Amino acid sequence: MTEPSTPPAEQLHYAVDLTQADIEAIHGFLHQRISPIKGDDAFGSPEQRAARALESLVRTASARAEVMLTRLTENPDDRHRGENLHTLRQSWQALVEVAEEWSDTPGFDRRRWRDVDADPAAAALRHRLVAKQRAEAADTAAQA
Repeated sequence: MTEPSTPPAEQLHYAVDLTQADIEAIHGFLHQRISPIKGDDAFGSPEQRAARALESLVRTASARAEVMLTRLTENPDDRHRGENLHTLRQSWQALVEVAEEWSDTPGFDRRRWRDVDADPAAAALRHRLVAKQRAEAADTAAQA
C-alpha cells in the first residue's frame, strides 16, 4: 500500500467519490512517515508507543474505509447505505486529520486528502438548511 495512485481529475467532495486508490494513497503516505519514527527509540519508550498507536489508528481507519467502500460498491442498494457512507466518511476523515500533520511535506495531496461530505444529496440538504437559517436571521435582523 505504499505506491501513490493517480490523483483524481477534480477535488474530492463526497464520500461516494472515494476509491480504493484514494485509501491506498493516503495509507501509503502515512505509513512512510510513521514507520521511521516507530523504530528509532528503545522498545517501550513514549515516542515508540505514540508511533505504534498512530500506526494502529491509521491501519484501523484504512481497513474500515476499505470495508465500507467494498460494501457500497458491491451492494449499492443496501438498506444500510447511509450508515455505510457515514462510516466511510468518518474513517476517511480520521486519515485526513492524521495526514494534515504532514501537509507541508512533499507528497501531501491537498486536492485529494480533504474532508468530504457523505453524499451529494446530504450536502445539498445541509446547504439549503444553512441558506434558510441565514435568510431567517437576516429577516430577523432587518425587522429589529
